[in-house]
Amino acid sequence: MARSTRYLNFDGQFESDVLGTFRIIRGFANLRDLAEISVPYEMEDGGNGAEVVGQQRKLDPVHAERIKRYLESGEQRFLPEVILSVRHELIEELDDAQYPIGVESTDHEDGIGIFRRWKSRNIRVHRMWVDRRELAAIRERKLIRRVDGNHRLALADTLKDDPAVATKYLAPFCVVLLGPEGDAADDYSESLIFHTINSTALPLESEHALKLILGQDADYDMPPEKEFAYSPDLHFTRLLRDGLLKLPKPVRARLGNRPLSSLRGAVRGLLDLDPTVAKDLATLRRYSKALVAALSDVVTRLEPSQPSLCKAEFFIELAARVWKASPGDGDHTARVNAAVAELEQLAAWLGKDGLVDLREGRSLSKQVLDIFAAVRKRIPKNVFLARWYPTAADSEEFDKAKLRLKQIRQALKEIEKEEGTHLELVDMGTQTGATFPIHATMYNAISSADIVLVDLTGVRPNVCVEAGYALRHLERNRLIFIFQPTDAHKAVPFDLNTFRYELFKDTGEIPEKIKPHISAILRGAAIGA
Repeated sequence: MARSTRYLNFDGQFESDVLGTFRIIRGFANLRDLAEISVPYEMEDGGNGAEVVGQQRKLDPVHAERIKRYLESGEQRFLPEVILSVRHELIEELDDAQYPIGVESTDHEDGIGIFRRWKSRNIRVHRMWVDRRELAAIRERKLIRRVDGNHRLALADTLKDDPAVATKYLAPFCVVLLGPEGDAADDYSESLIFHTINSTALPLESEHALKLILGQDADYDMPPEKEFAYSPDLHFTRLLRDGLLKLPKPVRARLGNRPLSSLRGAVRGLLDLDPTVAKDLATLRRYSKALVAALSDVVTRLEPSQPSLCKAEFFIELAARVWKASPGDGDHTARVNAAVAELEQLAAWLGKDGLVDLREGRSLSKQVLDIFAAVRKRIPKNVFLARWYPTAADSEEFDKAKLRLKQIRQALKEIEKEEGTHLELVDMGTQTGATFPIHATMYNAISSADIVLVDLTGVRPNVCVEAGYALRHLERNRLIFIFQPTDAHKAVPFDLNTFRYELFKDTGEIPEKIKPHISAILRGAAIGA
């Protein structure tokens, strides 16, 4: 690329019908000059079925800054070509066989000129010049657009000069020659090129990419200062990997095989959480050393009771985040104790629902659905009520039973309002006489119940049988006993009085007696208890 006072000149090899379709010019130019003449054409969605315009993604400032650091301080710098499209009216120059050997601008009113550099028909070098006086209008009209390489050019104007390397920012470019602005067919072609470049290449797997760099001969590694300047998260990954490899063999075994990609994920998560840990190399080294020491102690204490969690793909980042948030004011032991306590509670929840198998590479939507299904399955949905069903012949006991049922229903309504959980009351209402043969449907109802509420009032045989069956099939903390003394039965049966029960004299006391138990069950379910 040549400079003059008035013009920016770009020379390159012209070819027509590349891959049977496009006219292009390929050459080399300073990244700052390519950035000066071009703009990204960000995609805008009109909505409601309106056509989109443009094609570029939103700029990622972090990615752009990373590329700038690489260009300024990276070793053995290399970049793929920057691809631009030029929207400009051209005419073709043909040889005697009517084959295109070049193009030429029809006019220069827009501040752009393209022509064959030499008269010889065997030389296809073309020059594109851009009039500096028209740059504002060229950029405003988006006549030269960034199809690929927007992040490479985003901060190019801030690159620092290096007097020792005049070609430090010399890079390849490819200019796709399209028709004037507003040509719908060429707009589509431009979008198709962008889509093809960004969607058809086989992505390089993270593990593969990391091994390419971190698995090389140490003699050829970048010095730590340069690697940190080039990519703080890459150097943090190296520090974390090296620190874990130096741990005693039993500790490494507790963590299992740890892919580099899982370490990189943990590193990026921690840097997002607190970017200041990488404010300089010395700070990052201290932080990495403290983190490895904490992970060693955490996994040593946690692994005996939670081996699956310690080997989970996400464990490093999970443990690091919990440790980072743990109180302790720099006290290593206090922070480890707090982290282990929280992880043990979390592990009980994850392990109970089989969520330790979460994987980064799996379908995110499927894993979200699996989590939702597991949580929904855990939260209680119904309450089975075992109770006495007096008849009208039982006089006032019949009315008292109806009042007890009314207060139980009221308690569940209040629970729904306070806890946000609807609980269906399962009240079978079955009575067959003095001897009560429990039906299969009753067995099934008790077995499938999330909470069993046993009203021992009246000490009825059927209620005692149901209570006994519930003891076999449910954890005790999902059972609630209540009892209202009557003239005939002033105490609960001796074989049930070892269990805690709520005694009440007035039916109006029922909500305040049973609501704390139900709320505790719901809270316990939310954490996997």
